[in-house]
Amino acid sequence: MSHQNLKNYRKYYPLHHFVVYPVSLILLIFSLYRLWKNINVNQEFVYIWTAISFASALIILISYMLRQHYAVGLQDRIIINEFKLRYFTLTGTRFESLPYLFSDSQLFALRFSQDEDLIGLITQTIQNEWPASKIKENIKNWKADDRRV
Repeated sequence: MSHQNLKNYRKYYPLHHFVVYPVSLILLIFSLYRLWKNINVNQEFVYIWTAISFASALIILISYMLRQHYAVGLQDRIIINEFKLRYFTLTGTRFESLPYLFSDSQLFALRFSQDEDLIGLITQTIQNEWPASKIKENIKNWKADDRRV
């Protein structure tokens, strides 16, 4: 991977940015134009161009909504890093030094516990290999996450 700098820091998804969005937008504009041209001329074409306009608008909407997927992925990374910092703050040791490899879902569940319960829950999870649902069941003092996307 090359060194990041001002000229290359942006991240593009070529399929989205340079294919799907432009082609869908051109198709939408063209189909709306054809719909407008055929509105009083040929009813059969009106249905076809309406369907094409609807489909292209739907493609644009769905691809735009995919951005939510990117936000959730980023949020998951942030939650994991916040959890590691929280563990370090409480114990003075790195979370990665634990002998157990936690899954993301286990970390997401553990984040709901208050600081005074966290170390005990981590120990119980390591000893019993609790899944996320069991971790959540054993949280005594729930710490809300009101900022989740």
